[in-house]
Amino acid sequence: MNHPSMLAVSAAFLFLALPVCSGDARAQDKNALVGTWAVVSSTATDSAGKKIDTFGPKHRGTLIFAPNGRYAVMQARGTLPKFAANARTKGSAEENQAVVAGTIAHFGRYTIDDGGKSFTFHIEASTFPNWDGTQQKRPFEIKGDRLIYKVAAPSAGTGAGEVVWKRVQ
Repeated sequence: MNHPSMLAVSAAFLFLALPVCSGDARAQDKNALVGTWAVVSSTATDSAGKKIDTFGPKHRGTLIFAPNGRYAVMQARGTLPKFAANARTKGSAEENQAVVAGTIAHFGRYTIDDGGKSFTFHIEASTFPNWDGTQQKRPFEIKGDRLIYKVAAPSAGTGAGEVVWKRVQ
């Protein structure tokens, strides 16, 4: 675990295993989301209408929706710099900047809203601390093995976003 965000994600995935009761959505709505998803794409549209690939080529990511109403998500650039010091707490300013700009992770609870047309992340902690304790609604649709959702205010601060995930079998 050479990157700060990897530690946060590891903690998030462990947190999913806790038997936590929440104000879950109706089971039939949640079943469509429950499972593990691998990222396909993450784009943002700038003010000029141009689509930007948020994490560049060979982008990696995992999203897990647990049946108990917990979730964890992480996305990362395909390549991140190795830390010369071989310690995540001793990264250079450039190494740290590259990791912060090239990753996002958060975990918490989720609920299904709008009759199954959107879900809300109830974010407990994020690698972007401005999101800690916030609620973020995501309109979504599932097409076959793809989950597609919209992000009104991406963490990169650029326009609106869309993330596409593929169900992991």
